[in-house]
Order: sequence, then structure tokens, then C-alpha cells
Amino acid sequence: MKIEGFRDLQRLAHGFQMAKVFFTANDLDLFTHLGQGRNAGELAYTLGLDARALGLLLNALVALGVLEKDGDLYRNGATAAEFLVAGENYRGSIFKHVHHCWESWSALPQAIRDGAPELAREKDLLSGTEEQWTRDFIRGMDDVTRDLAPQVAAQLDLSGARRLIDVGGGPGTYAAAFLEAFPGLQEVVLFDLPGALKVGQEKLQARGLQDRVRLVCGDFYQNDLGEGFDAVWISQVFHSQTEEGCRLLIDKAWRALNPGGRVLVHEFLLDDTKTSPMTAALFAVHMLVMTEGGRSYSGSEISGWMTEKGFERPEVCSVSQDTAVVLGRKPC
Repeated sequence: MKIEGFRDLQRLAHGFQMAKVFFTANDLDLFTHLGQGRNAGELAYTLGLDARALGLLLNALVALGVLEKDGDLYRNGATAAEFLVAGENYRGSIFKHVHHCWESWSALPQAIRDGAPELAREKDLLSGTEEQWTRDFIRGMDDVTRDLAPQVAAQLDLSGARRLIDVGGGPGTYAAAFLEAFPGLQEVVLFDLPGALKVGQEKLQARGLQDRVRLVCGDFYQNDLGEGFDAVWISQVFHSQTEEGCRLLIDKAWRALNPGGRVLVHEFLLDDTKTSPMTAALFAVHMLVMTEGGRSYSGSEISGWMTEKGFERPEVCSVSQDTAVVLGRKPC
């Protein structure tokens, strides 16, 4: 991203307005309620909203390209109709989750002063102490990985692996993708906290995989991962941890693996300057306001920790536009 003038600074500063308009509409489930098209008065009556205020919001959504307008009638644009209307392909949970983070981001100035957030919301989301937030979070992870997981699995070599554990696997989307990509897998274990596994169980049942994935409730800080695995998959967990937590996960993966087994860490990885790519650099700030010590890490950092533990020749493999996998093998 390059800033080349005052107008670019203005667009940057006003970005929150577009986001808030969209988040509000998504939280109100406007896209589902629009159906084939409705006017502002009808929709306001249905949802118990102020018609004038809703009209302003709907007009802004048209300006943003999310909705279309014909006379007084509003309808979903093609993308909103595909992803934001309740049904099999609904992906609105991830945006509800991001909106839940709004308050924490508003406290960014204080976090910069203190070096830590006043309230680490990620812990509440993961532990299930706020049930609806947890459900939106875990369902949102499925929204994001539903297309990504098969793409990532297809680029990995897990030939010969019989037992795999997915640490922090939430909705089980990667577990499902691995079972599809590697028919030789005899057991896949989904290891996560109770609130996450509750959603994971629902998603696996919907996919008809409830009998092929074993759910194990646990906290890797308190519990071991087990033993006898050929692969340990850890996707988007490191960024919520301190360096100490990441090293602990690598240690527990080592103990869980058979000789010759592989640990695979999937993340938004920074380059060695820590300034690129932009997705990972911004996500580091997201972890600042959401966790007690998380951040984005570079591939060389994670590879170094694996090497120190004894994993052979860790390598970094780009698997999507925004993510990469750091892979290490336990010596035979």
C-alpha cells in the first residue's frame, strides 16, 4: 500500500466508516431480510428499526456496492446474495467476529501506551465464556477456511501419515480437508477448548464426518497432545501466543510425534523486516489489542525454534496469497 497524497490519507482515515456501515447491516441480518427486494419502510417495520435511519444506511450500502437500488426498492448485490444470506453458503459469521473486535481496536492508543490491552478478548472468545461471541468466532473460522483448507491440503505432502492431530482446529474444516486429500489417514484428532469443539461437532456432523474425527477437549498449556502421531497440524494458533507459548507448542508437538513425523505450522507470516506483507503486519496489531502477548511471526523465527528443538531442515512453503506453512520433520 502506497500513500501518495493528502487524498490517500483522507481515504485511509475514513475507512472505518465503510466498515461500520457494513458491520451494522450484517449484525442486523439485513441481507437475509431483503429477500428479493424491499423498501426501507417495510424492512424497518419488520426489524423494528427507524425507517429514516435505515434508509440512510441502505443508501450507503448501495454507494459501497453491496446493495442495488431500483426506485424505492433495495436488493442484494451479487456478492451479498451469495455470501450474506442465511443458507448453506452463508459467510457472515466472520464479519460478526471482526465487529466484536471493534471495541478492542478503539482502545489501541491505550494499548500502545501500556504495551498490552486493557482487556484481552481473545481469551474470552476461545474459552467460551461469551457463548455467542465464541460461536461467531469459530463459525467465522469456517467461513474463512471453507475454500482455503482444500487449497492448502492439496499443496502438502502427508503421504504415509496414518494419524494426524489438528491443534486448535475449531470447526474441523482442516480436519475435513485432510481426510479428503489423504485417504490413507486412519485417524484425525481435533484438539481444542470446549466452546470451539461444540461448534466443531456441529460442523463435522453437517459434513457427515462425525465418526471419522475424534474430538479431544484440552488446553495445550495444561494438557499434552498425546503420542503416536505422524503429523501435527497447528493452524493460526501461534499468532495468539507469546514466544514462550509458541515454543511450548513446538515442544508438545515433538513429544506427540513418531520418529519421522512432521509438524506443520500455518500462519500469516511476516518477512524478516516485520513490515510485510501488509496482512500479517496489521494482524500483529490485531493481536496486540486482542491478546496478552500475541503477534505475527516470521518464517525464520518459527524455523529457528523448530531447529533448536531438533526438527530437521525446517522449510517455509507459501500456500495461499496471505499464508504459509512452516514444516519440520522429527528425525527417524
